[in-house]
Amino acid sequence: MFASNIFGSEDELFAFLSDVEALLRRGQPDVAAGILESQLGDLADEGNELAKLCIKVPVSAVRIVGWEQLATKLEKLDRPNRPITAVSVDISAPFEMPQLEQKHGNFYEPDIDTVYYTDSLYKFTGSDRDTMLDAYTPQGAPWHGHFENVDSTIGVRGLGGIYGEVLIAQKACRADDHDDAMEQDAAAIASAFIAVRLHQAIKATAEGRGMPRPMTLLVGNNESFPFFDAPVVTRLAYEDMLDAEGEEDDCGNYDAMFAPLQLAPMPDDYDPFASVPGEEQVSGASLRKRLREAEPEQEAANDQSPGGFGGFLNKLLKRSA
Repeated sequence: MFASNIFGSEDELFAFLSDVEALLRRGQPDVAAGILESQLGDLADEGNELAKLCIKVPVSAVRIVGWEQLATKLEKLDRPNRPITAVSVDISAPFEMPQLEQKHGNFYEPDIDTVYYTDSLYKFTGSDRDTMLDAYTPQGAPWHGHFENVDSTIGVRGLGGIYGEVLIAQKACRADDHDDAMEQDAAAIASAFIAVRLHQAIKATAEGRGMPRPMTLLVGNNESFPFFDAPVVTRLAYEDMLDAEGEEDDCGNYDAMFAPLQLAPMPDDYDPFASVPGEEQVSGASLRKRLREAEPEQEAANDQSPGGFGGFLNKLLKRSA
């Protein structure tokens, strides 16, 4: 049962989420985050606990792990005349709802898929952002489902304190008799907030620590609401960034681009085993194994991002102008 204090209908909610995704696709994740934070702030002021948790998680608290392993993984997956030219870092929905332990609260870090693509189906190498945006259709992007490999090389830390709560809120709101408007608003906006925070963190990592080589980098959601999918940086843009901000030395490194990223410290009470699945549930690793063994198929797609902003988001932008 749809209920909302913010959106007049489900169509208006999905139009709002589509506009947030459009901001990501256009390379404006900070603007998208600001809009979501504003809405979460209003919900927090009204007493919603999930919204209160979200606004306490700045992008600086989100750490990307496994980045240093990416170069080795790319070398293993490269084939003659068929190198990896794009990587997507996707939040993958748990195959089953995690059994969260009471001693850890509802802490659960997102399951992350690292998805590798070549130019065999879509030419990432010569595509700029506008070209990639033109490739999206209501059925998705041409590369969806046609990956070379998928694994768990890259992970995230720092979202577990809110992601477990978001999963629980999503499950509660799916009930046919659920009619709490504030809870539904918070669940939808917090879900988008998780996706945008990951996008921001991946962007900061790519810019601060650099990528192993110029390639296209995306962030998305694999069967995970709100099903966002957007390029972080294209290969062409990354090459331009290297040319503008760093001189290549004799070792082929870019001094300015590969400065160490200052990451948020790990909390003293962080427990890496908080998200270890029990025997009765299917883990993210198990799901990734199924993906690797399955025949690639065309995935269900996002709606095409709008050409301009409208509806509820347009009202917000005008109000803040």
